[in-house]
Amino acid sequence: MALVVISCDVKEEFKTITIADKYSLDIPDSFEKVDNLNDDASLQYQNAFKEFYVIVMDEPKETFDTAVTTNDVDMTPDLEGYYKAIQLNLKNAIKNIKIFNEKNTEINGRKAKIFSVTGNVEGYDIFYRYALVEGKKEYYQIMLWTEQKKGESYLETMNQSINSFKELIRHDKLYKGQ
Repeated sequence: MALVVISCDVKEEFKTITIADKYSLDIPDSFEKVDNLNDDASLQYQNAFKEFYVIVMDEPKETFDTAVTTNDVDMTPDLEGYYKAIQLNLKNAIKNIKIFNEKNTEINGRKAKIFSVTGNVEGYDIFYRYALVEGKKEYYQIMLWTEQKKGESYLETMNQSINSFKELIRHDKLYKGQ
């Protein structure tokens, strides 16, 4: 009697999405563009069948820095302060939240903070892989998520997408000479 083992471990194919000459991100080829995940996101894609989602939000550093320096808050106008602000927002939005696997790193030459989050949103147990990237003039939030029970199986794909992030050099008047 012979036993045949067939591997179903298919490597995910990726496509590169470029947003307004600001940044690019590689996402799974199976994702489709949508506009209903987050009103503030500049990039929104999903694979509804796999219940796997990605968004990117970008915010001028100046906006955050001004908010920190003009308000009496226990934060610093830098990536660590931005992370603290994001943590507060997440804790207000997610029940039974757990933040873990926090790592300071660089993504394509930019300072970044990568972390995982689990918790309950509107009755669903969710797993998030999150990256905050400090760009030249913007802070970028890269968020990928799925059902909590699928989180580990998508983690490699999530990390590959996050690590593909590139802030693009802009040649418009606002960034000329910088």
